[in-house]
Amino acid sequence: MVASLVRAFAGLVLAVLTVSPLALPLAAGASAQTPISGPIRILFINPAPPEDKHWGIVTDVMRAAAADLNVELEVQNAFHSAAYTLKHVTLATQRDVKPHYIIFRNVDNVAIKVFQAAHYAGINTITIDAPLHSNEIKQIGGPREKVSTWLGQVVPDAATAGESLGNLLVREVQATGAKGVIEIVAMSGPEQDIGSQVRVFGLKRGISKIGNARLLHAFPGDWDTRVADREAYKAFRHAASSPIWWVADDNMALGVINVLRNTHRKVGTDTFIGAFHWTEPMMTAILQNKVQYVAGGHFIQGAAALILAHDHARGRDFADLGLNYSMDFSFLYRKNVAQVGRIMIAGAWDRIDFRRFSRAANPALQQYDFNVNSYLKAVLGQ
Repeated sequence: MVASLVRAFAGLVLAVLTVSPLALPLAAGASAQTPISGPIRILFINPAPPEDKHWGIVTDVMRAAAADLNVELEVQNAFHSAAYTLKHVTLATQRDVKPHYIIFRNVDNVAIKVFQAAHYAGINTITIDAPLHSNEIKQIGGPREKVSTWLGQVVPDAATAGESLGNLLVREVQATGAKGVIEIVAMSGPEQDIGSQVRVFGLKRGISKIGNARLLHAFPGDWDTRVADREAYKAFRHAASSPIWWVADDNMALGVINVLRNTHRKVGTDTFIGAFHWTEPMMTAILQNKVQYVAGGHFIQGAAALILAHDHARGRDFADLGLNYSMDFSFLYRKNVAQVGRIMIAGAWDRIDFRRFSRAANPALQQYDFNVNSYLKAVLGQ
């Protein structure tokens, strides 16, 4: 059903924007921002379906931040679709009362079209999670280079996380005393998704540094458990003895687990799974020894972008500290999952006073703190 709706909207939305992306006006820097005194209107385009657990956490943390910072936060879901992303932006630009800011993920290289629509409507944008593709960067550069209303980006260091996850899994195999070349099977997101590509790039970079490891098979799972289940079944026929399954998100990891539990492989003993996203199913899987490591903590990126937008709106532009914000991933495993899991599952993000992380609300703050440990401690009142 979603696929048919996406196709139906695709023609409509793409027809709305007929000006070439290259026609965007050049701008050496952002135009002067008149501080907004009332509520700040922000549209967050959640790239996933409403039921996605990881992006649900991202949204929950953003809502808690919005409540503290006098932000009117609107959330629309894009179902991992460029057409849906562009549809929501286009509709926002046609309103009488438009959002001041749009926060979105670059799904299937839709960024330039979004920048174009938002720019002509006078709406500022901040991108999160996925960088722009090299072809997009060639056209418009970075934030505020050629599009003055693209204010900045918050992009977690997925390449390093992908490499580290692979390294951790290799060490698990080495600890069993296994001899010979260690074979790795990787399940990525959609092939064209730049965020997935960066994670896989990190894995390949790490493998190139390990003398006795090789990537046997890499295949797309489309961020979906059912697709991953089907594709993992196919892959297992070619990788029945591979001890490592590296998976680019939590939904697909569930599909891999479903397949491996019906095989001769013994997960946690001769086969090891690593994934991304600190969701409750992944934390349960760690406790059950079905998954060994989960990269995450980047669920705070939406709140980070919202804080940047808030400060810009209140006359405290973040440009003096930079336009490109990165954050490190952290890892959950058997020894720390219970402690972190209690905080994550409680979801008590309203216990955080997000004003402490804003330079506009907290003038004494000299640098932004976009470290997940700081947010977890804040939930505990630390």
